[in-house]
This record gives sequence, C-alpha cells and structure tokens, in this order.
Amino acid sequence: MQQAKHIGKVVLTMPTGHSADSSPIKIEKNSTYLITGGLGALGLQLTQWIADQGATHIALTSRRAPSSTAQALIQQLEAEDVTVSVIPSDISQQHAVTTLIQELTQPEQPPLKGIIHAAGVLDDSLLSNLSWQQFEKVLAPKVQGTWHLHNATKALSLDFFVCFSSIAALLGSPGQANYAAANAFMDALMQHRRTLGLPALSINWGPWANVGMAAQLDPKAQDRLSARGITPIAPMQGLKTLFDLLTQPVEQPAVGVFSINWSKFTTQLPPGVNLPALRQITEQLQATAEDQGDRLQGFKQLQQLPAAERKQALIHHIQTEIADVLGYSSPDEIVIDQPLGDLGVDSLMAVELANQLEYNLGPAIPASFLFEHPTLQGLVIYLIEQLPELEFTVDLDV
Repeated sequence: MQQAKHIGKVVLTMPTGHSADSSPIKIEKNSTYLITGGLGALGLQLTQWIADQGATHIALTSRRAPSSTAQALIQQLEAEDVTVSVIPSDISQQHAVTTLIQELTQPEQPPLKGIIHAAGVLDDSLLSNLSWQQFEKVLAPKVQGTWHLHNATKALSLDFFVCFSSIAALLGSPGQANYAAANAFMDALMQHRRTLGLPALSINWGPWANVGMAAQLDPKAQDRLSARGITPIAPMQGLKTLFDLLTQPVEQPAVGVFSINWSKFTTQLPPGVNLPALRQITEQLQATAEDQGDRLQGFKQLQQLPAAERKQALIHHIQTEIADVLGYSSPDEIVIDQPLGDLGVDSLMAVELANQLEYNLGPAIPASFLFEHPTLQGLVIYLIEQLPELEFTVDLDV
C-alpha cells in the first residue's frame, strides 16, 4: 500500500483481543452490582441510582456499620423488592477481597455484572510534611483495593468496572499529593484492563456537592476550591453523567468530569507550570491573558504610580490578596503587624497566596517565607527588595 501498488479500497482490521468493547451497557434485573464505599453519602446516592436503573441485587462494602440513614435507605429499597447486601470488608486486604468476590459469585447468587469502586480516604498535608503513613492510608483503598478487585474479577464476565477517580490526578491539588498519586494509579490500571480486553472506566470527578469526600472538608478548604474556579457537581448532574458514560460508547478508559472556570483556575498555577492534560486549554488562556495584560497586573499598576505612592499601593495589593485567600470581607481587616497565622493562613493557603502574588507581581515567593516572616510588614519589605526595577522612595521600615 505504501508503494501505491494496491487496486481499489484497502480495509484495515485491528486485533480484537487488545481493546475492550466500548459498547453501552444496561443494568440487568437478574444481576448483582457491587459498590465499594457503599455506606458513605455518595455510596448511598449510587445505591439509590442503580436501583432506579432496574438493579434488584446490590452489594455494598464498607469498613463501618450502616448509619441510620443507610439503614433507612436499605429498608426502603427492600420494600421495593431490591435485595441489598451489606458486607463488611476492607478491600485493601487481598484475602478480604477474595472472600468478598467468592461470596458474590456463589451458584445461587445472581451473576456479578458490574462494579463501582467508590471507596477512598483523605489525609491531606503539604508534600514536604506528608509521612509515609499518610501515603499508605490514602493509597490503600485506591491502589491495593483496585488491584485486588481487578485480580479477583478478571476471569468474570463483567459489563462494567468503574473507578471513581479524582480531578486531583489530572490537575493536581494542593496538599493532596498522596490522593493524586492514588487516583493516578487507578487511571493507569483501567488503561491496563482495556489492553487486556476487560471492561474499564476511570472517572476523574471534580468535587461533588453535599456528598463525597469534598463535602467533608471544612468551609475554608471548600472556599479554596471555589477560589481556584472549581465548582462542586450537583449530585443529580453527576448521576446523569454517570448514566451517560455507562449507556453510551466510551472509547477512552479515563474521562474527566468537573465544573471549572479555566481562567480563574490557571491564575492559581505557579508561573511556568504546564499541565500536560490541559496543554491546549492553558496555551489558549495564556495567550488571551497576555493580550489582556492580566499577568503581572499588580506590577504594572505599581509601575504607573509615582515612587512615593508605591509602598502604600503594594500594602493594599497584598492585603487584598490575603483577604481573598482567607475570605475576609474587607482588605482593611488585615493588620500590617499581625502574624498571618493568627489571621488563619495555614500551609495550603500560604502556597495559594505565594502563587497569587507571584502571578501578579513577578518575584517568586517560597511558601516557607510566609512562616519565616509571617506578617504583612515582613512580606512588604521582602517584596520591595525583590523589585529593584521599581523605585520606592520610602524607608523600608514599613
């Protein structure tokens, strides 16, 4: 064909044994469906949803006993002739998963046809502060759990094997290096399953509203998500998307689903950081930002002021940035000599603040600096020293 010696059309066929069937599936009445992490708020939403799709045999695993809310839902579903089995199990343990799958594949049991792996835990901290124990805790359900489920079911004829991954594996998430790594493993394993011809789909979800692990975050952490341009997914919208992904052909083994303001999100990234998954989007936004003069906006504003007014303008700019990160209603609430820690700046906020100041002013600011010189006064002095191209006709004794 390369030498143009063919006559007529050429048809290429691909080996069928190297990619999974991406055709849509439907929930079968006489089949069993497993939901790991099934007793959490998100797991219960999934339980109700899969019952609404026609499932009459649902197995839920969790390391904890059912809450009153879970018991009420189970009783409601059983009144509707849906059999819900609650199986205490630690899926990070191989023997536990082996026992679980054996129990679900007994001859008298409707065949196991689908798995939604939604189990997970959080233990956040800056990467430099993360202990290996924190890594092990977060990796356990996502890495060991997914691997054990994969090995225990790869000989079964499943219709779907869905992993609830996270946006953190695609875009990163401050303080969640362990969680990002855990979810990235699941994404890679789903790719591996596809090459084996097995059903596999990893969904890199953004945070869900009211349910899921993001709903357990304290208000400040949720405000940080909003500041990054990330909007929680309404549960009904998330379930509709899950339905679409399962009932329509999906060629890729991993799909990102999140609601995000890209312009807002990219301003939170340190200069020079490029995310491979978003190369096309970020290049577009960076070009737009440069055209609009958004980058180094604070520096440009200082340039336009007389030297005698720059110090006060710099103070106000930093007060505004700190107020935005902390959620204060007015920049004037940020007192110049008050330690930032007393105002509520923690290690994750320090990273966000440093990135914002670098984006708007230019100089790189190590997050650790905010703890070494933890006042607005110390920060102003540092930044004046880092901006030699601007003349400040003031005493550095701010």
